[in-house]
Amino acid sequence: MDEEEQTTDQKASVPTILKWLETLLITGFFLAFNIWYRPEDPFYLNGNFPWTALGALLVGLRYGFFMALVSALILIAALGLHLRLGMTAETGFPYVWTIGVLGVSLLAGEFRDYWERQRQRLEASNEYRGSRLEEFTRNYYLLKVSHDRLEQQLAGSSSSLREALRRLYAQIDESGETGLNRQSAALMLQLLMRYGQLQIAGIYAVTDGRPEAEPLATLGRFRKVNPRDPLLQHALTERKLVSVQTEFRKRMDELDTDLLAVIPLIDSQDRFIGLCVIEAMPFFSFEARSLRLLAILAGHMADIVHEQTDASAGDTPDWRALRRHLARVGRDAETFSLPAAMAGLSLPDDQTGALVADFIQKIRRWLDVIAEHTFQGRRQIVILMPLTDELGLAGYLQRLDDGLREQLGLHVSDLPMPKTLQISDRAQAEQWLQDFVSPDQQEIPYGR
Repeated sequence: MDEEEQTTDQKASVPTILKWLETLLITGFFLAFNIWYRPEDPFYLNGNFPWTALGALLVGLRYGFFMALVSALILIAALGLHLRLGMTAETGFPYVWTIGVLGVSLLAGEFRDYWERQRQRLEASNEYRGSRLEEFTRNYYLLKVSHDRLEQQLAGSSSSLREALRRLYAQIDESGETGLNRQSAALMLQLLMRYGQLQIAGIYAVTDGRPEAEPLATLGRFRKVNPRDPLLQHALTERKLVSVQTEFRKRMDELDTDLLAVIPLIDSQDRFIGLCVIEAMPFFSFEARSLRLLAILAGHMADIVHEQTDASAGDTPDWRALRRHLARVGRDAETFSLPAAMAGLSLPDDQTGALVADFIQKIRRWLDVIAEHTFQGRRQIVILMPLTDELGLAGYLQRLDDGLREQLGLHVSDLPMPKTLQISDRAQAEQWLQDFVSPDQQEIPYGR
């Protein structure tokens, strides 16, 4: 969440003491005004509209059910005191008046609480879409930048930037270590050297916003960087790639640095884990497109490091992504009752299973997360569908059936029945996933 959103939330959140103070002032104002304006009958017990109840109504519209109840009880207590002191001709307690004031104020408070819950749900949904948009943007720029860079620098090579990241993921996974360490930093520096033509560079771990004293990995004749280096400090402050070519072009006379560029390692959750400092690289590579590619690579590598840390050993990248998004979806379901669903298919590991898996990838929606793996001759596929209710899940399964029948010629009796879940909390979803991928799960015939 950025600073603007935090400021908005702070403005929307009213302190408890201010709620009580405004409730008492609003209620007291309407009560005092009517006592002054109509001292013989300030509560309008004789035929006219009870204007005193407007105080409780306004409190309910502003602060909800509970504060509306407090305001209404204050009015009723004041009415009781008024009758007990004999300040009006009425002798009996006006129960109809009391019920009317309570009903109007509590309905207004409940109306306000209902729309406040709706607003919170919409905000949570929008925040989740924003995080997925950030992930999509990174993948988009990775794909856009990698093609022409590969044509220029890796002509004749069959490898791609995405394959290089997958290879890095596998190498970090094989090391058995988690977090940013010497081995993972060396692998990351090799990848940056390959695509950025780096000659002298190093990677530092960052703890509590400060780089460590010793580099985790170095390239060429690297010298330790001064912690007070202005380019380094600017990168820590701005949390983005900085270079002498861009941010400091107008202040070269004031800039006392031996570095060409500093690239932060920040993942998609805005966690700052390290810095790559560059002292030397070829002149033709030191341009905006190359630096942008290195920044994109740094972000993906930071994501890889944290995925390796957060997930259990042995998981594939798809399963790590599935578990990460499942945790977020489960928390949203618990906190805001946002709908989400899961579906699982256990298919034979043959040509039919491969065709079905390819078709599921083709009809994948934007927010869906799909993971699959092969175990004991079975191909297990799990689809996580955020913001999908029961009707949406049924529509997805129907579309899957129709597509398999029309495009692949498969009938419902040819496949196992998909297992489904409507997610209500994180623990339930994780337990369902564990049960689905367990070796002793039994096959259920597809169809009715």
